[in-house]
Amino acid sequence: MDPFLLAQRNAFVTHTVNRVHAQRLDEGWLSRMFADPATRFVVVWQDKLLVQARTTGHLSRLSPDDVAALQAMCGDAEVETVLLGTLGDVTYVGVGMGDACELAPKDLGSLGQFLDLRGAASFLDPEDGALAAQAKAMLHWRGQHRFCGRCGAPTRIEEAGYLSRCTNEACGQISFPRVDPAIIVLVTAGDRCLLGRQARWPQGRYSNIAGFVEPGECLETAVAREVEEETGIHIRSLAYHSSQPWPFPQSLMIGYTAEAATLEIRLNDGELEDARWFTREAIRDGLEAGSLGLPSLYSISFHLIEDWFNAGACGQLADLIPGV
Repeated sequence: MDPFLLAQRNAFVTHTVNRVHAQRLDEGWLSRMFADPATRFVVVWQDKLLVQARTTGHLSRLSPDDVAALQAMCGDAEVETVLLGTLGDVTYVGVGMGDACELAPKDLGSLGQFLDLRGAASFLDPEDGALAAQAKAMLHWRGQHRFCGRCGAPTRIEEAGYLSRCTNEACGQISFPRVDPAIIVLVTAGDRCLLGRQARWPQGRYSNIAGFVEPGECLETAVAREVEEETGIHIRSLAYHSSQPWPFPQSLMIGYTAEAATLEIRLNDGELEDARWFTREAIRDGLEAGSLGLPSLYSISFHLIEDWFNAGACGQLADLIPGV
């Protein structure tokens, strides 16, 4: 299947949000949109997103008046904003309330409740998930770049949140939002796939091999290196699958499938507690017995395993997951 379509199954992905790059430079347009009663605001506080009840599947999309009321609850706590983009005729803005802001659940009333994005990802629809991921990652970046990394002077945000400029005229360092690329790969050998587990995961849970791309390294080399470092397996070929924003806090998961050139597993770097080859039958039997756990259904990790599993004769992987 086309990666453009495959990616849309991953949480936090939609191709419908227009990020209106040109409008970020139009101060008049920005002023009008930030004050427009039709503009809606996505709120982040202490790395949590303001959401409606779980049954709605939506973020809380606040009006300018709602945001003003919420800001009043925070007193002098600093508030950050970043333009997210447009959906149809509606403009969306991310608002960071500041960690120093004191908000109690009872104060929010009908505005919603704050949830960690991991918990909300399972029920947010694709558009809300994409807006939430963008807001969380962008506001996290701003929180980490309040001061210049070169001279230490305070920074000033420009271009609706997408450029940070040092206020020291002798320096003038400019920074842009960063994304940390990470590869994730399903390695196969015939009718088996390679899965590993970290010691901190729930008992019985296994997942794909993954790791961050290092400076000066291409994605393909990163795949081969991470697989060899963690499991001792060498690969002979690979193919791109899809990608997924991973706003924990600001990563991009780049998914591949790969064919193994060797089979002997050697845990090299202490990253994994265990790694093993699984047949489709072993996965099916483990899920049915409750002895095997797989990644969350909203993750690219699951979809990499799912697409391989479904190509066999053991049925559809999602049908074996309890509660689906």
